[in-house]
Amino acid sequence: MINLRPHQDRILDRMLSYNKGQIIVPTGGGKTLTMIVDTQRRHDVINNGTTTVVVAPRILLAEQLCSEFLEVVDTANTHIMHVHSGETHHFSSTKADKIHMFATTARTAGENVIIFTSYNSLQRIVDADIEVNTIYFDEAHNSVKKNFFPATEFFAENADRCYFYTATP
Repeated sequence: MINLRPHQDRILDRMLSYNKGQIIVPTGGGKTLTMIVDTQRRHDVINNGTTTVVVAPRILLAEQLCSEFLEVVDTANTHIMHVHSGETHHFSSTKADKIHMFATTARTAGENVIIFTSYNSLQRIVDADIEVNTIYFDEAHNSVKKNFFPATEFFAENADRCYFYTATP
């Protein structure tokens, strides 16, 4: 069982109340843990499959976030994918048709999908034309860069739930 700090409980409570928002917590405050617990709670509540996207500024951070998620999230009915050019032992592609097929196949089977990507590759997920239920933008101050903003804006408008995490507002 995970013991959350009071501010993390408040974050999760707010996420239940609001489908979109900014989460501003100092470095070391447990932002990643709130993403993970929120994802697991969604998987526990919704049994017909969800798609979650975790966006990181660098490939190395995307891989680290994946490792941290997998320490907590029940992977029995969850499929992991990476959308970036880095090396990983999980299924990985930057091709829109492969991303679409991976997510759609899992969703059709009623299973969950978590996609880890970088801001550089986020547009590939837009191009894949998949339903995204929840998206977490880690180090969200990166999302406003000129070349990243169109994909960020797309998901801010089209994802069911969208959260921008940062320590530097």
